[in-house]
Amino acid sequence: MLLNDLLKKENNNLDLFRLIAAFMVIYAHAYPLLPTPGKQDPLLAITWFEDIGGLAVKIFFFLSGLLVTNSLLIKKNIITFIISRLFRIYPALITLLIITTFIIGPLFSSLSFYDYYTSPLTHIYFFNNLILKTAYFLPGVFVHNPYPLFNGSLWTLPFEATCYILLSVFFLLGGFRFKGMIILIFIILVIDTIYNNHLVITWYANGNHRETLLAPSFSFGCLLAVYKHYIKINLWIVLASFSLFVIFGHSAYNFYFFYLCVFISILYISSLKFIIKVKFSADISYGVYLWAFPIQQIIILEFPQYNLLFNQIISMIIASIAGLLSWYCIEKNSICLGKYINKKLQLTKTIR
Repeated sequence: MLLNDLLKKENNNLDLFRLIAAFMVIYAHAYPLLPTPGKQDPLLAITWFEDIGGLAVKIFFFLSGLLVTNSLLIKKNIITFIISRLFRIYPALITLLIITTFIIGPLFSSLSFYDYYTSPLTHIYFFNNLILKTAYFLPGVFVHNPYPLFNGSLWTLPFEATCYILLSVFFLLGGFRFKGMIILIFIILVIDTIYNNHLVITWYANGNHRETLLAPSFSFGCLLAVYKHYIKINLWIVLASFSLFVIFGHSAYNFYFFYLCVFISILYISSLKFIIKVKFSADISYGVYLWAFPIQQIIILEFPQYNLLFNQIISMIIASIAGLLSWYCIEKNSICLGKYINKKLQLTKTIR
């Protein structure tokens, strides 16, 4: 089917793949959080350039670029877009920061409650993450764990927010009127990430694919959204992308064809009827992603005798519960509030 039709809510189950990506992050994080001799991320062992967690984050950015750009192109209202993004991201994040910083943190800190609450690090952690300036450490928390970060997953949020801001600016400048600009920007980002001496993404110190390929992944999603009326997603397209990966498998840039194959395959599989039938009423992927890292750290601290697989399975179960609570208690309501505010603004504008 045409990508334009696939992107209609009833014709895909992309939420399932966002949840799978969140579970992939949990699975991958267990390896550095609980180092085990002889155990290595299986995807990294096969590809040598990507682990399961890195791939998951790129899937998030690709789907985000595709879906938010499609939404912006349909509604053509930057205020609606900004309000929707704010109410989608911030309420769950603020709730996470309050609970983890001021309730969970002191319970697992080696410091006394007084020392913990009066420590500058506590307030730096909260307020920096609140403004998307990632901080990783809470005083005395998880200091005896092999990897003492409190919530390492928060590093992607500033990157995603930056993508939203740049997309908004591009829209306001009328960039979507010239579709060729989207292709040009995507090509520039792809070329830029090939070399270590970046011309555009100058804040990267090295060619670490974990970060440098986030912008191309997001922009590829944007590109597909812009050309959704011309792009067909079917098994032949999947096979063609897989063939390109095989042909260029030994080239220096084989990773690009790997991601292309994964992204196109996700779109195709998400449109299959039996996949659509397993839709969930709750979109818990964001909540799972936010809560998973500290949950994994707590399990390591409380159950040091258990192995890697135990951490992965139990973390997925508990993070899913946290994701459900986040969705029904926070996210679903905040999304509805954002829609309500947008409707009020539209009504006010119509009356004027």
